[in-house]
Amino acid sequence: MCQYQSRDRGNFKRHLLSHKDISEVQIYKCEKCQYQTRHRQHLKRHWLTHKDISEVQIFKCDTCKYQTRQRENLKKHLLGHKDISQVQVFKCEKCQYQTRQRHHLRRHLLGHKDISEVQIFKCENCEYQTRQRENLKKHLLSHKDISEVPIFKCENCQYQTRQRQHLKRHLLCHKDISEVQVFKCDLCQYQTRQRENLKNHLLGHKDISEVPIFKCEMCDFHTRHRGSLRSHLLTHKDISEVQTYKCEVCEHQTRHRENLNRHLLTHKDISEVQIFKCEMCDFQTKHRGSLKIHLLTHKDISEVQMYRCEMCMYQTKHRENLKRHLLTHKDISEVRIGEDDVSRYVAR
Repeated sequence: MCQYQSRDRGNFKRHLLSHKDISEVQIYKCEKCQYQTRHRQHLKRHWLTHKDISEVQIFKCDTCKYQTRQRENLKKHLLGHKDISQVQVFKCEKCQYQTRQRHHLRRHLLGHKDISEVQIFKCENCEYQTRQRENLKKHLLSHKDISEVPIFKCENCQYQTRQRQHLKRHLLCHKDISEVQVFKCDLCQYQTRQRENLKNHLLGHKDISEVPIFKCEMCDFHTRHRGSLRSHLLTHKDISEVQTYKCEVCEHQTRHRENLNRHLLTHKDISEVQIFKCEMCDFQTKHRGSLKIHLLTHKDISEVQMYRCEMCMYQTKHRENLKRHLLTHKDISEVRIGEDDVSRYVAR
């Protein structure tokens, strides 16, 4: 049916369920929400989310404040505290990708295969398709009314999400940097609370020949990030062909949920949202990303990563500024009017 293989018989049996229609297998349903799964063990794990933290066993990290209801999650987390020389590393034979998690490598390898070689999970409500079943499950939530899905809310601000993992990431922003694990770049002063952010950042330090490049078949756009290509491809589609996220307060609409979330902040009073303030001047903003960009203005040019144009002497502290600048070197016939992305940039 596909090229999946495993050393574990149980894993193989579970995988075979993915090839069957949902009507052919036993479905385990949660009595408290709409969650359902083909795997009994998954339901057991899910039940823990409905219990108060005082009712379940908590597995805690001895190195930081991380805690989880799942033993397996703690095992994975502990790998993050070890030097890469101390753990088994799974490497891709086709590019420089490496990971401490075997299943992460499996997911990564799908990216090197032609779409005809892998199982594709398609949305019945729009044109979305993915090589990952979990991605489809998350996507399907976007088609449901907010009243139909469990909502995870932040107790410190008005943030809410349909994804538990998103709430976990969000909660880090309310903690002091001394309370959380920080991932630092060895090549510049960049640091982040998210491991994935550091991985993406490190791509900026590599030569374009060292990393896989994702190219658009319709224009010159290319990027080091698969997600960026997906977002870019939406610009080639008519707005009637893609899912659109609309503001209920004004006529604003966008092809990206995150853009709508940012837009909605403009309708809120400053007292209703979390404000990010600069400690060096009076600047304040509703967006953490805007504060990060602003902080660069207080640093000397020698302290930050600079993005330089190969065609002239232009340089900037901001990658997006370089992208916009590169458009000035193109003939108007080569670019789409209103386009925010271009394909060539170099970081030095």
